[in-house]
Amino acid sequence: MKFTWETALVFIAAAALIAVVAWVMHLKTRGVLRVIINSIAGGALIAGLSAFGVLALPLNAFNAALIGILGLPGAGVVVAAAFLL
Repeated sequence: MKFTWETALVFIAAAALIAVVAWVMHLKTRGVLRVIINSIAGGALIAGLSAFGVLALPLNAFNAALIGILGLPGAGVVVAAAFLL
């Protein structure tokens, strides 16, 4: 599966949405940074698994948004769903 610009934009939009929500809720800077790093790590994990052919994952807008919002736990949900389906 190819990692397209649209997928990257969804990752960026999800991270931006998290940053805005965190700013509105007045989270501490450390908490916001941890959420953003978690989102980037989740996206990198899925992109790496797909790029190296370890696991064929359906990378679409919904999965990209889920991983962007939840980060590594979202990546775990996508991987678990891929194994179950």
